[in-house]
Amino acid sequence: MTVSVYLPDSVPGPPPAHLAPSPSSLAGLRIAVLDNGKPNADVVMTAAAEALAARTGATVSLITKKGPLGLSANAAIPVADDRFELVLDEADIVITGAADCGSCTAYSVHDAIELEKAGRPTVVVTTTKFEPIALTMASSFGLPETRILVLPHPLGGTDEATLHTWADAATDRLIGLYTG
Repeated sequence: MTVSVYLPDSVPGPPPAHLAPSPSSLAGLRIAVLDNGKPNADVVMTAAAEALAARTGATVSLITKKGPLGLSANAAIPVADDRFELVLDEADIVITGAADCGSCTAYSVHDAIELEKAGRPTVVVTTTKFEPIALTMASSFGLPETRILVLPHPLGGTDEATLHTWADAATDRLIGLYTG
């Protein structure tokens, strides 16, 4: 028989975070796409942002990689400070990801939570295979209600036409995630 002993003096988890207020309408809002450089992340998230803008009267104001100066970065690191500030300056709502591997899922969720704490409603794009990890990370990082858009797996290696179809089909879900 195995006995587990838990130390009562462990370091507490992160303080609870809260979602940024949901807008009642997306009309006139500026959308940023924050790309972690995963294969096809930019394609599907940009297509989703453009479909969302076309349906709601929002505009796509910024598409950037998360690395310094907007250069591609390791997907398993937080968004660079200059990109974070740029997103805050140029967008009202954000689409980020793709959360389709272990470490990139953790940092995509982390980035989304930091943007939410800064007042920007943010959706993390993940895939069916990584949804459980995204949900676990969101809870572990203090925001279990993180806005998560789940698309089919995989994004990398999927043809562009299929990615556009998936993005178009996700528009209603995106609207719901942003407007609550």
